[in-house]
Amino acid sequence: MATSRIRRSAAAILTMTAVATTVLVGQAVADEDRPATATTPATATATETVPASASAHASVDTADASARSGRVPRIAAAWHSAWTGEDPNALADLFTKDGTLIDLSVPYTSHGRAEIAEFKAITERLIPDADLEITDAFRSGDRVVIRTDYSGTLPGASKSFKVQMATVLELRHGKIAVNTDYYDRATMLRQSGLPADWRPPTQP
Repeated sequence: MATSRIRRSAAAILTMTAVATTVLVGQAVADEDRPATATTPATATATETVPASASAHASVDTADASARSGRVPRIAAAWHSAWTGEDPNALADLFTKDGTLIDLSVPYTSHGRAEIAEFKAITERLIPDADLEITDAFRSGDRVVIRTDYSGTLPGASKSFKVQMATVLELRHGKIAVNTDYYDRATMLRQSGLPADWRPPTQP
């Protein structure tokens, strides 16, 4: 009797295994025939990033297309659009009312939207061909890091410059509370053919 029950149990297990295998194989074949669907990475959200081929503003296409990661935070795209645009207030409007812009290489600090717009306007007058190209950008919480190639021609320079710049944005309620720019002033002056003690004709 015991031997008979063991044989019946073994037969049942083999039968269930065969059925399960048939179902799994059939499902695998069906999956292969089904058209593939795109999946969105867990870290990419429509509200926080924009595709490299799209933009938060029309003029940010160049920045997005050059981003190595393929996606840049929306605030970084807007920041680039404002800096490469012609309206100084477009940049100021990205900041909180008491926002601060710090350029450690000039060095100069702008407090509030009016001073930030003025700093942008002065930069345009001093370096009319100034350009920023985003090479990488990412966001972690309320902080955004943007790496760019900063280029242009300084007043009185015989050559243009192109230096790497890092910008850290500290956000508050979606606006920029603090913007800090880091780049090598000595390299900029050397590339421009200017002396190390060069100063712009009009300091901001």
